[in-house]
Amino acid sequence: MASWIRSVLIASTLVIVTWTSMGQASAYDLETPSIVTKTPTIGRRGLYIVQPDDTLWDLCEVFFGEPWFWPSLWSYNPQITNPHWLFPGDLIQIRRPQPPGNTTLIWSDSRYTNEKPNLEILSRYVGYLPDRPFRRSGEIVHARESHVTLGEYDEIYIQFGVDTEVRKGQRFTIYRYEGQLQHPKDGDLVIGHKIRHLGIAKVLSADSQFVKALILKSYEEIHRGDLITSIFPHAWVVGPVENESEVIAQIVDYQSPTTFAGQWQYVYIDKGRNDGIVRGNRFVIERRGDGLWELDGNTDDIPVTKFPWETYGEVMVVESFEETSLGIVSRAIRELVRGDRLRMEPGY
Repeated sequence: MASWIRSVLIASTLVIVTWTSMGQASAYDLETPSIVTKTPTIGRRGLYIVQPDDTLWDLCEVFFGEPWFWPSLWSYNPQITNPHWLFPGDLIQIRRPQPPGNTTLIWSDSRYTNEKPNLEILSRYVGYLPDRPFRRSGEIVHARESHVTLGEYDEIYIQFGVDTEVRKGQRFTIYRYEGQLQHPKDGDLVIGHKIRHLGIAKVLSADSQFVKALILKSYEEIHRGDLITSIFPHAWVVGPVENESEVIAQIVDYQSPTTFAGQWQYVYIDKGRNDGIVRGNRFVIERRGDGLWELDGNTDDIPVTKFPWETYGEVMVVESFEETSLGIVSRAIRELVRGDRLRMEPGY
């Protein structure tokens, strides 16, 4: 009798343990969420985890009841570089970010600050050549090598003009011609030439019609037909230099083949050493008129002379030539276009 009772208890215990284990496995099934909500949730800090197929439009409709709020939601999240692309797992700030409790807000007269940056720039000599050195350039006409593409330590043969003196050991810059640089107000006025730097060559001998040289450095592939000009530094640090006089200039073109220019892009300026411009001078970028005119081209027949000049950025000169200069945009609050006015302020 005791043996039979003991067997029943053991069997009952096994059933209870088995049922409990099965219940736990079902309750903690990793494939099924334990809590299902109708709308996404955000944490205490206002952060939301992006899910597959999420868009700013849909999230604004869920959280704010208004999908057209998406530009404001995008402004809360500067880490989103393209509002049309959200990636699952990313964190989005849903609520407007609040400054720390000890932060003091100071209101300025205008949200378009005129504060001028005081900085040094590591500049490199990008693709520009004035007209005179371009016309005096030599050309790689042949090479000692049996391959089409040339590079470092290959030997080349250069042809210069009859009035060019070349010495053994002299170094030259190798470049490729990319077209004329024309003034935006006068398309027939050529103020320089766009080039691409390819490398540096050193003359091995200059006692024949073709000058023999060695390619010391190549930044990319070099070919027969590429051009040679006097050596110049390819990189240097530029610091601010006080402007001695007022100069009004224009942005002629950009180094990059783009429609607009922005911060840290190289631009070409239609004034140079003959106008008193030196390396380190700084121009402010100025415009006047209604900001909407830049988009639709409609001036409402109102003369722009009725508007004050407004500052939109700054350009630092990194190299000046006789009639032109090369600058870098050190600050910009709007996209820049060819023909934008530049003003060099005395004493700055």
